[in-house]
Amino acid sequence: MNWLQQLISRKDEASNVSQEIAEHLQEKTEELMAHGLSREEAMLKARREIGNVTLIEEHSREVWQWSVIEAILRDIKYAVRQLRRNPGFTFTVLLTLSVAIGANTVVFSMIDALLLRPLPYPQPERLGSLLTRYNGVATDGKTIDQGNTAADGETWQLVHDNVPAVIAGATAGSSGVNLQVGTNTRYVREQRVTARYLEALGIPPIYGRSFTEEEDKPNGPKVAVLSFELCRSLFGRGPEALGQSLVLKGEPYIVVGVLPANAKTVDNADVWTPLRPTPYGEGEGDNYEVILRLDDSANWAEADAQLAQLRPRVLQDFQKRQSRGHSWFYAMPLQQSFAKERIEPVYILMAAVAFILLIAGANLAALMLVRVTRRNGEIATRLALGATPASILRQLMMEPFLLAIGGGIIGVLIATAGLKFLTQLVPVYMIPVGGLTIDSRVLLFAAGISLFCTLLISFLPAMELRRMDLRSSMTASSSRSSSLGARPRTRQLLIAGEVTLTVVLLAGAGLLIRTLVYLQTLPAGFDATNVLTAKVSLDDARYHGAEAFQRLLQESVSAMKRIPGVESAAVGLNLPYERGLNNGIALADGAMAGKEFTSSGAYVTPEYFQSMRIPVLAGRSFTESDTPTSEPVALVNYSFARKFLSTNNPVGHHLRTIGQTYTIVGMVADIIKRPGVVQTAPLDKEATYYVPATQINQSMVNLAHVWFQPSWIVRTNGPISGLPEAMQKALAEADPSLPFAGFQNLKEIQAEALQQQRFEVLLLGTLAALALLLSLIGVYGLVSNMVAQRTREIGIRMALGSTVKEAMVEIGKSGMVAVACGLVAGLALSALVTRLISSELYGVKAYDPVTFIAVLGILALTALMAAFAPTMRIARIDPALTLRAE
Repeated sequence: MNWLQQLISRKDEASNVSQEIAEHLQEKTEELMAHGLSREEAMLKARREIGNVTLIEEHSREVWQWSVIEAILRDIKYAVRQLRRNPGFTFTVLLTLSVAIGANTVVFSMIDALLLRPLPYPQPERLGSLLTRYNGVATDGKTIDQGNTAADGETWQLVHDNVPAVIAGATAGSSGVNLQVGTNTRYVREQRVTARYLEALGIPPIYGRSFTEEEDKPNGPKVAVLSFELCRSLFGRGPEALGQSLVLKGEPYIVVGVLPANAKTVDNADVWTPLRPTPYGEGEGDNYEVILRLDDSANWAEADAQLAQLRPRVLQDFQKRQSRGHSWFYAMPLQQSFAKERIEPVYILMAAVAFILLIAGANLAALMLVRVTRRNGEIATRLALGATPASILRQLMMEPFLLAIGGGIIGVLIATAGLKFLTQLVPVYMIPVGGLTIDSRVLLFAAGISLFCTLLISFLPAMELRRMDLRSSMTASSSRSSSLGARPRTRQLLIAGEVTLTVVLLAGAGLLIRTLVYLQTLPAGFDATNVLTAKVSLDDARYHGAEAFQRLLQESVSAMKRIPGVESAAVGLNLPYERGLNNGIALADGAMAGKEFTSSGAYVTPEYFQSMRIPVLAGRSFTESDTPTSEPVALVNYSFARKFLSTNNPVGHHLRTIGQTYTIVGMVADIIKRPGVVQTAPLDKEATYYVPATQINQSMVNLAHVWFQPSWIVRTNGPISGLPEAMQKALAEADPSLPFAGFQNLKEIQAEALQQQRFEVLLLGTLAALALLLSLIGVYGLVSNMVAQRTREIGIRMALGSTVKEAMVEIGKSGMVAVACGLVAGLALSALVTRLISSELYGVKAYDPVTFIAVLGILALTALMAAFAPTMRIARIDPALTLRAE
């Protein structure tokens, strides 16, 4: 009794009276049972030795009236003490929770950046993007319902002149150009924008000004606005840059403004120049993006009404082509416009990490259930001493609460580090304007799922507590048996749920992996061995003339052929795995003569097909005799011949593009590229025509070089040390001030084209592997716990003649039954869920049988191993020892 009197005499320790009494009573009971007493006898003797603890407890409660805060602090102290006594359990739960919460936090930060966090511009709610909506029924009966944020020059002019409710700005995107200051030439990103574009975004220059309307007209003054970072590297402090001259794209420009540090426009750039939009040239196509800012005195309803009145030719043509068509303009919130094409992969990842959280929660709930089972005697004793079920429940939830909070804090730290890694994996175009950060909304989300984990982990133990039979718990004949432990079906349901979600994740990851494999193994149509490429910007006034352009190509290619070890060299407007120039064509003969189509086009030098080893299937390739003064000729690929000419031999046919008629003299094999006319897949075959670089219409050259940088291609007879330097030296023989933008082999270009698919496979594959691991741990834990609980029963059955094999099967099948139910449910759920990722699948169907069979096989095999591995301990059970214990 001395320990109890000392405890009551110290008020600062009185909050732990109930716990200490229960623990001491449990310890004393177990000590007496070890000397051969039954649990009932040991419990009675322990109560006699300790004394009437119930009266002492009641007296202590009368002396001190505990407040709610004191009760919570008592539970926290007790929970901390319990967690410290079980470091393995604590570490396991914290690790599992922190990984699950961290993964959810990382992916939610992407949703936050795309949809929730305001754009980094003043009054972002007043920013919009011009959207063209098409709705109707095509002549073939198909329903059309689509939106397009791209606009042509006529549309831009109508918006600029006839919608006073908004401040409108337009851009044609960004591209690489050459910038020269003194003798220093560098490759920078230029974004062409209209006069009020920066004003519409709300980014005033920190020094100087933006463009004027006069400067934004054709043949206007050459002016430029620099980024703060570029200004610092060129001119030092910002104000000194104003009025300075620099050579941009081969022409002198005057610096009129400098943007603030880290200013972000829609396209990241180093320098901004006037767009000078027109309805002609590039303005004939949908090459502009229009940004809208509401005027201070207007609202979106007024702006939409004014936009709906505009009827450019593109809308009129649509309605003429459709049997029941309607098209109109309206303003989409700018943040929604930015997120529209980026959010779907993020939603898929968010669903995946949510599955991981549920699987982890199910595992931890089962683990907590076992832990509470082992404390069944203590809980029964405390209830017998007068503790209320509510106080027991509060204390049971305190451990999960502390663990969830700890896991949430560690998870946020993991997410912070994970965002830096994720930024390296995410394709650049998927990164939001404001970047990826952990802000207050992300922290609130992490706190929310931490509390959710508390409920998830403690729900089942709480439900089992409600069904607990106090009498049977007090009179159980074994300290390892309890009412809580007698319900294995609860844990089996948890395991089945885990396996169900794991099947879905594995199926999704498997389909994406098969998609990536399909895209990577498409017949390339060329040989990439020992080929090195490098891009050069020819959006340069020095090469707007045909003579200078031809001389550059001829001299540079000739110099590269002289490099030791080089077999051939060539130049092409674009490469395999890249998007080509979308161009309007008309056929001069054949079944579709006179009809207009859109095709991918490119100019190439004579050795292009030889350097790439693209087979010529019919006719001939280009030669040096194809000069500006000879007959204009063209090559088409196999897809072009089949699609537009319906023939396997197009030689002799004619096509017309940009005011020039070409005779088709040969057909080459298809190569894999990024489609631009019809977005069928990230990589695919596409109808393409080729013309000699010596014969291409010069206006087309100048127009194409605004968006495309041609590539110099070198094929060697083996690896060559210092080849990039040798190529740059060879280019310098033609133009010392012309820099290469960078060097790539074709494998790197392919990887760049499939960056999003690689990103999705890596993340979803990692999550699926984690789900598989958690599920197997759950199966192992279920069977292992059953072996421990039924050791006495197994020993008796073996003593009566049962074999080890029969015992192993009897115990192991409990895990496999749960797995089998999970596999069936997972297969059914996968059939529904995989339809949601069908837009991300290429070359494989959402219900691909190979993928599903592989998933089921992997899960069944690994689960079988996890289920029967714990049963190996049955072989070490000695029936004689079991009978002696009885």
